[in-house]
Formats: sequence, structure tokens, C-alpha cells
Amino acid sequence: MQSDAEVSLASHYDLAVLGGGVVGLSIAVQCAKLGWRVCVVERGQVGKEASWAGAGILPAGATVSVDDPIEQLRQLSDRLHEEWAAWLLDFTQIDNEYRRSGGLYLARSPAERATLRGNCIWWEELGIGYRKLSMHEVCNLSATIAPIESYGSAGEYYWIQRDAKLRNPRHLAALKVACRKLNIDLFEHTEVLELNASGSTIERAECASDLHEDHRMQIVAQRYCLTTGAWTAQLLKPLGIETGIYPVRGQMQLYRFDQIPFPCVINEGHRYMVPREDGRVLVGSCEEEVGFVKATTQEMMEQLKAWAVSVCPKLAQATLESQWSGLRPGSIDAFPYLGTLYPYTNGFIAAGHFRHGLHWSTATALLMGQHMQGESTAIDLEPFRLHRGNVQ
Repeated sequence: MQSDAEVSLASHYDLAVLGGGVVGLSIAVQCAKLGWRVCVVERGQVGKEASWAGAGILPAGATVSVDDPIEQLRQLSDRLHEEWAAWLLDFTQIDNEYRRSGGLYLARSPAERATLRGNCIWWEELGIGYRKLSMHEVCNLSATIAPIESYGSAGEYYWIQRDAKLRNPRHLAALKVACRKLNIDLFEHTEVLELNASGSTIERAECASDLHEDHRMQIVAQRYCLTTGAWTAQLLKPLGIETGIYPVRGQMQLYRFDQIPFPCVINEGHRYMVPREDGRVLVGSCEEEVGFVKATTQEMMEQLKAWAVSVCPKLAQATLESQWSGLRPGSIDAFPYLGTLYPYTNGFIAAGHFRHGLHWSTATALLMGQHMQGESTAIDLEPFRLHRGNVQ
């Protein structure tokens, strides 16, 4: 790389994690606990992109043996989140507010009713306990939830007791503190410009600091793991590697109540409301393919509020505290990419989790740690390999 800038060398790492979202931080923590020397490189602040922008919903995993790769990933994550929450609280003294709050699912259109009834069959196969609720039972959950009508008839309500949630900004804060305590080097405001390779080996990552315009850094490690979310395809293209990862925007709102208005996550289609322990309520979301445009729109803000008020009329008087958007890393087949960054034997990838990065981060960290050590993984990573289907 030709430059008159000052170049520094950071080396002797067992692992360089490129991307400081929840997946990258979790992998870094998992591998540092194995005794590896680890660094994390993040173009902004760690944990401030899609991981921070999400809602922290953790749908229940299967309680029986499953063959579907995604359900295996969800099942493993579901089990591990409880363990991670307890370990992070003990290690960092930060409560990420992991709670088995339960999930309420609403349906008022014929299509939504059909979808939920189909979900009931799937829940039964997965051993996920559910039950249909009457409006009286819903009112016992919270008097703030309004009766919903479905084309002139009463809507339908389903309840899953084992659905969980956590407060993602606090989870990310706990992961960052854990990184510091585990002596993981965090290079924030540092962008990976390119990966330099020779043959089948990645030799170094060329980086630039946003804070110091004349400063360049070369990071040398035994292994490199890309956890760069929606930006992964851009970084891999110069290496001749194509992925199906693309950005999908989601928009969010945060309301403040004097006290928590309802205790559980409320879902209707792709809309949701998530209560926090301090009375705040997250309202989301949408799926918009607008490229790398991270902004909110008045139209979507109005749609989200109108939906939320239709479910919880009390929200009309609540204070809108903030609104934002994030770019999720979508993939062409809804499967994340997990495994070796073929043809580079010391390169790895964990990206493309779409709406599930926070949810699947715990299982991803365990699986990638096992894979990078050359061990058998808890679930088969073959369905998540880089080169699959029509992606070459």
C-alpha cells in the first residue's frame, strides 16, 4: 500500500476479529476465554451498528431434537443466552436484562391468522409450548392491551411462555467490558481497507484510523474472522469472493412510560413492541432495501406509531424519546455464513445473520471457536458454508 502516512504494526495475535458488532464481540470473548490473544477491529464504535439498533427479542428454541439447521442454531442460542447472561453479570457486574418474559402473538387479518395457525403446527413439532388466549386472559397480562378486531370479528392471540428478551445496549456494554477484562485489544474508529493475501493465506489486514488521518495500521494474526455484517460483501469483493449479503434497513422508535405498560414482547407480523424494565418500550420495525442509507423516514415513523397505538392505546400519550434505523445483513437464502473463508485456510466468516444477529450470537461464538480450533462443532456448519447454492 503506497502512502506517506505513518504505518504501525500490530501483530502476534492468535485471532483478529474484523467487525465489532455483537457477533464479533462474542467470538472475541469466546476465543479469549480459550487463552488466545485476540483483537477486534471496528470502523466505528464497537456495538453501535445493527446490534445496537435492534430490539433484543429472543424467540424460544426447540425443546426436542431437530434436523433443520436454522432451528438447531436457534435451539443452541436459546440455551446459551441464559448462561452468557449469568456469566456476564458475574464477570462485569452489568445486567443485560435477560428475561424469560414470554411472547404474545396477535393476528387480525386472514393472512396473519393463517400464518399463526401454521406456526402452531411448527411450534408443536419443535416442542415449543404455546396456547391460544382469550381476550380476558390477555387483559390479565395487561389492561393496556386493546381488543383487536379482525375484519369485523375478534382477533386471535397466542402465547409462548419461553420467549425471552434482553436489553441489547446493555448486553453490548457488558461484552465490551468483558473484552477489556480479557485483555482483548479493541481498535475502534479503525477501518479495514483491504486484506493482503499470498496463496491460500491471509498475511495481514491493512487499516486506517478515522481519528488520525495520517495513521495506517497493519494487523498480523494467525487467524482472521470477518464479522462485518452488512459491509462484508464490500470487503470480500477485492479478494474475488462473492456473497449474498446485502443491507436491509429497519426503523425503530423508543417511548417512555412512567411504569412498564405490559410485561411481554408483543408481535404482529413483522411488527413488535418490547418493554424494558424501566418502563421504556421499543416499537419496530420494517424491512427496506435502500442500500447503505441509514436514516429514518416520517412515513415509517407514522406507520409504526399508528400500529403501536392500535395495540396499546396508552402509547398515544407516552413520550417519544428517540428514533433511529439500522442496517441488517441480509442473505439471499436467509442462512448466515459460518465457517472457513475458502480458499483462505486462515480466514473465517460469521456474517449474514439478518434480524437474528443478537439472538444467534451465542451459538455463533461457540461454533466459530470450535471450528477455528479445528474441533468438531456442536452442530454441522456445512449448510452455512461460504460457497453454497448459486453463490460462487
